[in-house]
Amino acid sequence: MAERVLVGAGVGSGVAFGPAFLLIKHDHNGAGQAGRRNFGDVKIAMDTVAGELEQGQSTGPTADVMFAISAMLRDPILLDEIKAHMAEGAGVDRGVRGAFSSFARQLNKLGGYFGDRSADLLALADRVVDRVYGRAEPPAMPDYPYVLVTDSLNPMDAAKLDPKRVIAVITAEGTPTSHSAIITRAASLPTVVGVVGAGEIVNGSDLLVDASSGQVFVKPTTEERRRYTDAALRATQLIKVIQEEVDLPVTLLANLGSSFEGKNALDAGAEGVGLFRTELLYLGREQPPDLEEQIYEYARLFARFKNKRVVARVLDLDLDKPLPFLKPAGSGRYKNRGLQVLLANEEVLVTQLKALAQAATYYPTVDLWVMAPMVLSAVEAERFAALARAAGHTKVGVMLEVPELAEPKELAKVLEVIDFISIGTNDLTQYTLGASRHSGSLDLSDVRNPKVMSIIESVIFQAKGAGKAVGICGESASDPESATHYLRLGVDSLSASPALIPRLKAGLRASLDA
Repeated sequence: MAERVLVGAGVGSGVAFGPAFLLIKHDHNGAGQAGRRNFGDVKIAMDTVAGELEQGQSTGPTADVMFAISAMLRDPILLDEIKAHMAEGAGVDRGVRGAFSSFARQLNKLGGYFGDRSADLLALADRVVDRVYGRAEPPAMPDYPYVLVTDSLNPMDAAKLDPKRVIAVITAEGTPTSHSAIITRAASLPTVVGVVGAGEIVNGSDLLVDASSGQVFVKPTTEERRRYTDAALRATQLIKVIQEEVDLPVTLLANLGSSFEGKNALDAGAEGVGLFRTELLYLGREQPPDLEEQIYEYARLFARFKNKRVVARVLDLDLDKPLPFLKPAGSGRYKNRGLQVLLANEEVLVTQLKALAQAATYYPTVDLWVMAPMVLSAVEAERFAALARAAGHTKVGVMLEVPELAEPKELAKVLEVIDFISIGTNDLTQYTLGASRHSGSLDLSDVRNPKVMSIIESVIFQAKGAGKAVGICGESASDPESATHYLRLGVDSLSASPALIPRLKAGLRASLDA
């Protein structure tokens, strides 16, 4: 398995593999710049940038974006705000960025389309300051294909990306509906935005970017590269498989990181969502998202999956330390992971469960299932089930990712209080074999290790015996060979990245026909 898998919001549906090139932003503190700049210089810079945006654009999404941004730059209220900041003694950097940030906050409060425009304003601030100080062009880019990794990308730079060199884009900030994202989508560049941990990527590291599920594999294994490459090459041949009615004795679901990836899943032939990662709403914040914000995001996903199953996993941390608003919990190798953290911060969990339930009332035909991450004991499972049912949920489950929970007596207690189990083969394999997390030393063959497979088989057998649904949502679910074995064991569902579903569907059909 890859050294690390980072998650963000996917833009588009492509997959790309290549070395990382880190584009570090300028230090805009103004130090060392010859001569002072005044508001007149800023006004000229903003007019110049607006003019550049309006020139050379004909029609299409990129042209629409450029004209929309130029209108923002010519807004007299924004200019007055900058002038006021500078009149109070702020330099160019603080004056421009302060005014742009103020406007961004106002737009963000409006939410929806306007909220997404706030990211565009913050990116434009850098561009304007660059122009004031004569730094009009970004540093020289490599002359070989690479994955661009940056904290943010303004629309002008996005429009100038050379698709012969830039094969994918990763940003630490931004949203899937920002102007920059619209441009990269139109250029068919696989893009993942809002990636927490993007700044830790080492220049030159091999990356596999899966925009269909919002995942970034850092130093992927040969097996992971092969599966994704094979899926990409065979996509056109497999499109018929997607369109045909394929009668498989298992439900094929998609792993998603945001509502914006829903279309990718449906286009790939997914029958629903088997793992909706909700972390993006929480990461990078000082305070958790409120009830209304969560309802809005969940409802956007449910709108795409009417009459289909959506399995939402509540907040799951994969960080060395908890978020600022969470009290730490646990010790040892499971420290600050999984459900134990949420139970130690019950108000965060309850709010999320209420938001999911409320969002589902707007789309009553959605078959919503909720599950807890990395449950360590039957006691935890029982507490989660009680809270979920109190919030109005009728289908409540747990992820089985640690071998301790698979002990027959413990699992029997779990099965008494929940409705389904989802086996996370990635973590289960690592913890069962005693491998270091993020070591990058595990592969699909390790999941087939007799010690791991005996646990998986036992869990499936016991869950089915108790009349409870059981699915697989780890990486091995997307491997046709492993998936065929799970299917024969009696699993109800398999959940994989949308990019891998066509290949999985074709592989399962071929194996069953053989």
